[in-house]
Amino acid sequence: MNGTVETLQIPHSDALDPITVYWHNYEPGKGMVTMVCWGCAWNAYFGSTGEETIQDFFRKAGASYLVNKMLGYEWQKDTKKHQKYLGRLINAVKTALEPK
Repeated sequence: MNGTVETLQIPHSDALDPITVYWHNYEPGKGMVTMVCWGCAWNAYFGSTGEETIQDFFRKAGASYLVNKMLGYEWQKDTKKHQKYLGRLINAVKTALEPK
C-alpha cells in the first residue's frame, strides 16, 4: 500500500518510558497506527475512518475501543494489567495529539 508515514515521539510522560508512534495513512479513510514503548509494540489497522487521517481518528476514538482494537490479536496478552498499561499509553498519545 502507498501512502504516508509520520512519526510522533513522546518523551517520558505519566510515569511511562518514551513512546514512538508511527502513523500510516494509506488513503482517506484507511490507516494503521503502531505504538512502541519499552521494547514492546502494538498496532491496529482502521479501514473505515471516514475522511479523517489516522491521527484525527485516533484522537477522537474512545480509549477502551482503541485498547480492544490493539489487543485484538491472539498472541498478545489480554490481561487486566496489560489492558491498563496499554490504556495509559493510548491516553498519553491522545494527550500529545491535542491541539496546543
